[in-house]
Amino acid sequence: MEKPVTAPSKQPETPSQPTAVTVEGRRRDHKIGLMFQYIARLRNRYFDKLVAPHDLTSAQVRVINLLLRQDSMSQVEIARILGIGTVAVSAQLDRMEKNGWVVRKPDPQDRRSNRVWLTEAGRAKKPVLEEGFAHLNDVAFAGLSDAEVAALVEALRKVRLNLENACQD
Repeated sequence: MEKPVTAPSKQPETPSQPTAVTVEGRRRDHKIGLMFQYIARLRNRYFDKLVAPHDLTSAQVRVINLLLRQDSMSQVEIARILGIGTVAVSAQLDRMEKNGWVVRKPDPQDRRSNRVWLTEAGRAKKPVLEEGFAHLNDVAFAGLSDAEVAALVEALRKVRLNLENACQD
């Protein structure tokens, strides 16, 4: 069983070595966080290119994908899950409603809240999303063997689990 990651202690930085942290006695280059951010931005930028011909953005795709998994969510729930503000979600839903992809209706349990549903036009975007995700992954993983991709995915699952556990209150 793997030991949980403990709080890192910062090592002195010298010009000849990268900034690093020590975790349980192991030296780690913390620039991996920058790599995660850079990869996420590139994935979003490339995905925007893939879905633009279908009048979609990667931000809209995230909302559609979420509603495909669980329809009838409140705007607050969508914002929380996507990790963005409720004002940003509201503006996004305004555009999506204008395009006929979602509808908002008052929550029968809470009149201050709206619930969001995909329309048939919104559901019809599912094949575009699936094709876009598949193409994005093909491009991202080009040159990697199936075993390398599987090892990468498993390692990233462990990283995600470590961070999720660390964030729990």
